[in-house]
Amino acid sequence: MSDFDKIRKSVSFLMDDNFRPSIILHVNGDIYSENVPFKMHFDSEKKKNINEIIDPASMHDWTRFSERAGKSEHMMMEIIKINLIEKVNSSVQMHLIYIPEIEKIIAMFDVPGMNKIPSLKTYYNAFKQSSNFMLLVDPHGEIIDVNEMHTVFINQTRDELIGQNIETVMAVVNPDNCEPLQTYFEKVKDQGCIQSVTTYQRSPDDIRYYHIITYYDSDTNMFIVQLSDATEKENLQVQLAHSGSLSAVGQIAASIAHEIRNPITTLKGFTQLLKVSATEDSIRYISVIEDEIERMESILGEMLVLSKPSKKKKSAFSLEVLVGDMVSILSPKAVMEGIEVIQQTELNSNPLIFGDSDKIKQVLLNLFKNALESMQIGGKLFIHLSEADGKLILAITDTGKGMTRHQVNQVFMPFFSSKPGGTGLGLPFVLKTVEDHGGTIAVESQVGVGTKFILNFPKVKESPLKSQQSIVS
Repeated sequence: MSDFDKIRKSVSFLMDDNFRPSIILHVNGDIYSENVPFKMHFDSEKKKNINEIIDPASMHDWTRFSERAGKSEHMMMEIIKINLIEKVNSSVQMHLIYIPEIEKIIAMFDVPGMNKIPSLKTYYNAFKQSSNFMLLVDPHGEIIDVNEMHTVFINQTRDELIGQNIETVMAVVNPDNCEPLQTYFEKVKDQGCIQSVTTYQRSPDDIRYYHIITYYDSDTNMFIVQLSDATEKENLQVQLAHSGSLSAVGQIAASIAHEIRNPITTLKGFTQLLKVSATEDSIRYISVIEDEIERMESILGEMLVLSKPSKKKKSAFSLEVLVGDMVSILSPKAVMEGIEVIQQTELNSNPLIFGDSDKIKQVLLNLFKNALESMQIGGKLFIHLSEADGKLILAITDTGKGMTRHQVNQVFMPFFSSKPGGTGLGLPFVLKTVEDHGGTIAVESQVGVGTKFILNFPKVKESPLKSQQSIVS
């Protein structure tokens, strides 16, 4: 702890809990520190010595007290009447307290009108104890004070912030704002407050959304800048928008399912009749028609599953075994396309997950198939299964073409596809299925490097005997 912090802590009960303008002085009258009410009342000007605050006639009483204090080994207290230089005929009382342990004098001013602000203490406590990051800024943009939340929001200390221009802080949390400070302040004065939401990247893996509100206090001619963390709210809005998209897809699917299935049934019936009298060449064409009909039914099934709850039986099953089975199925395709599949497992036992194994098979099939299709000869597909904190973690990584940030943000949205002829329903199905099983899925991607999907599933906690009992969802 620095000497300044030690002194500040020892007199905090006078400087922080007292709402009169107060300063810490050396015995020679040089100003050591000021509290916020002092800065507010004296318009934040940089005062160097007590003689810049009180008039020459009042300096006689001050000098008499300071000389006695310099020779004393005991605490001294005195109230003197002084006149302020900046205010004509402004006679106020100055309470002086000498603390010999730190060899400093505390001066507190009974300024008329300060005690007429009943909310001052409430306001200052709210400022200091707020869960948001708050800055007190003078009309020139200089930061006068900050609360303790600076350590949470930005990587700067209190000493580094106080005295800085607010533009320095705003350039960090809102670099896209090019508006001149004084123009911004004039708008705040006219409107009372201005709000905005900005993206702040605290680290490569930590992107935050900050809600910035700037207020103007006409009584003190000060600006209050408040930053609150809106990351959770912004993420929730994205999830709600996504849920709304899924709901809309479900409604569309339900409304058109009947109309689509009727002509599909008719087409299937007539293709069967045509096969009876068809030539060999015609049968080839009919087979193509049947394949396309099956594809139409598959697309419709994917749309319906986005909105309908699962009605199948659920049970505990081994994700390790399921992954192994799906790798075996896709291995021939990978070999034919010149892609190496590397499977790694780091499990302490054979933990189970609870759910519909057929749905999880489809999830793995979609993800493996997407990975293979994104790569060329020489590509590698890494499949890593591990466990941590009661969860199974499945990472599927390819060395394919990767995706842009925009594509990553849209990848789970219905009908969005980067593949020619893609339906954009495969990954929404994957997301819904994983979430239905109590899991989560995340995606990381870089253009030209590859894509990584990370799935988390909760492990079964019941006893093996109980966990293998199937139930109807």
